[in-house]
Amino acid sequence: MSRTNAKSIQPRETFQILDEPGVGTLVLDRDLQVTWANAYAMDILSACEEEILGCDACQVLDTHLVPLLRGREDAHRLLATMRDEDEIPGLDFSVQDSRGEERRFVYSSRKIEQEPFAGIWVLRIRDVTERKETNEGLLSSNRQLLILNQIMGVSASSLSLDELLEASLSKTLDLLDFDLGLTYLLNPERTLALTRYHHEVPETYLARNRAIKVHHWPWNFVFVAGQPRYLELRGEGGTIEEDILSSLGVCALACIPILAESVVVGALFLGSRKREELFDEERRLLEAIGSEIGSGVLRSMLHKRLEAAHRETNLYLDVMTHDIKNAENVANLYCDLLLDMLEGDAAQYARKLKGSIRKSTGILQNISTIRRIHQEPPDLEPVHLSHVIRTGLDRTPEAGVSFEDTPTEVWADDLLPEIFTNLIGNAVKFGGPDAAITIRVEDYPEEDHTVVVVVEDNGPGIPDGMKEAIFQRFRQGKSQGCGEGLGLYIVGMLIERYGGRIWVEDRIEGRPDLGASFKFTLREVVHAGPDEEE
Repeated sequence: MSRTNAKSIQPRETFQILDEPGVGTLVLDRDLQVTWANAYAMDILSACEEEILGCDACQVLDTHLVPLLRGREDAHRLLATMRDEDEIPGLDFSVQDSRGEERRFVYSSRKIEQEPFAGIWVLRIRDVTERKETNEGLLSSNRQLLILNQIMGVSASSLSLDELLEASLSKTLDLLDFDLGLTYLLNPERTLALTRYHHEVPETYLARNRAIKVHHWPWNFVFVAGQPRYLELRGEGGTIEEDILSSLGVCALACIPILAESVVVGALFLGSRKREELFDEERRLLEAIGSEIGSGVLRSMLHKRLEAAHRETNLYLDVMTHDIKNAENVANLYCDLLLDMLEGDAAQYARKLKGSIRKSTGILQNISTIRRIHQEPPDLEPVHLSHVIRTGLDRTPEAGVSFEDTPTEVWADDLLPEIFTNLIGNAVKFGGPDAAITIRVEDYPEEDHTVVVVVEDNGPGIPDGMKEAIFQRFRQGKSQGCGEGLGLYIVGMLIERYGGRIWVEDRIEGRPDLGASFKFTLREVVHAGPDEEE
């Protein structure tokens, strides 16, 4: 190795500003000879000052660095291009340090044109060992998250238990590159694990293992203890685990419990013909997948229970509604007979009894309406508004209602009469039998093809503080005239169902004590004129 005149070597203080912790730095002159090196660079190169200062950089790297590399190409490329380029991007390489540990570095170089270093080259060797390991860990974690997210997507989108088990098994096999798989679910007695779905499983195995006795070893480890079990080909032969692998034709088998809130409900079996060992990273991912499938199984089971409870509740409501209506009809007949026979206070009691029966009938009607609103999607069609309003008036013959027929048609369904029944009944309830009720249908200038229906009365009215709250569920006022309850809640739901809105004002502005004015919008049916028809 040739040495230049020692006088050409600059004092250490000249290049101290270029020093950077954790980075090996070499300073080269215009002739690419090493002028200065920091201690970290010499540690990386396992060289002392006498071996590199004043020496040709190519020889220094060739002697001290290239033997540590996988090959000479990167170092030679770096030195060859330094003569033609002002900056060399980072190049990766790995070396084995003096302790025998593998270290990863990135080296780069650039030519400096600013004083006081104009014309020199700075070669940097940066230790990125920990960063590389962190990045690789992040990449691995990102891949696991991606796989787990896809399994979660399958779990969330599966409406039935069968869909979930079939789709999750298929997705797991595809994403993790396993060759075969099975899903087992425990029977209600928790004594057997029954095959629900399988893929590429030999018929000879299925013939003997469609149902597994969960208390037998080694399956009790999975189905009873709820612990994952990994069977791997060890070459020992003759063991139960070796026989299981052989019957499946695989080298490794992962048996992952499916847990629903820490309770074992089944297991996921995944086998590989190529891999003889499952690494910790894969095992953690498989266990996370088992938990996610378990969450989906739990959701599916709860959904089935909810549907069963819903059907049972509807059955009870249907029976109660039918039987109570029959009882009310009979009670009404007896009340009518009593009213024909009685006079004075006794007749008054009979009339009150008949009123209570009517109130009970109204409650049942409200419950039936709420059920239909929640269960039946709106199937809107053109409805003659006058016919609907007249139907509501016929239900409350005792009410004095002023209404002029209108040719208007609106988009609604057969629940629309409930709006007028409740609003008229509400006015009679709080305004008394002598309440004056007016219904009008007007154009609504704020929206095209929309009408506003006004139902107003001269009753006790609604205070300003209650005007927004009265359409809430079971909201009751503190004084007479403020408690509209369930009926107005139903009215609000129906108006929303038809795409309108409802509000309440004073019949006479500024005088809430002189009556209320309920207003709601409905979408008008617009028929094409002769000029618009095709």
